[in-house]
Amino acid sequence: MFHRFFIPADLYSPHIPLGSPLTEGLSLLRATGLEVVEVKSEEHSFRIDGAKYRAAVYTDGDRVKSAWYDDPAGRGTARGRARKIELYLSRYGQLSNWEQRMENGWMRYWYNPVEGVSMKYGIHMDVIRFNEYHGA
Repeated sequence: MFHRFFIPADLYSPHIPLGSPLTEGLSLLRATGLEVVEVKSEEHSFRIDGAKYRAAVYTDGDRVKSAWYDDPAGRGTARGRARKIELYLSRYGQLSNWEQRMENGWMRYWYNPVEGVSMKYGIHMDVIRFNEYHGA
């Protein structure tokens, strides 16, 4: 666990494909063995909270529109955080298709128009959210 904190080799959180049926997203969350909690707020979501990571899926009717990860992997160093971001980006498309277009001091924004996905990275909280992306 010590080395994973500094430079992660793998991710342990579930990969929740965007656009998948909500039943599939919920099944992937349940497969972790953690309790799945429904969060009814402005954005309807289902969440798991564990010792190794926290994750959530956001819904659009009966499908997954976003996936959120609070993963401490790599949190100990800048190099570790960069490696974690690379691992997560690789989950949702080829690295060569991603480009960081913006940073505002709080968030970094990556876009992958080829696979139709965007990612927001919260710089201070070290959290990641993937969203469906339909822009250019």
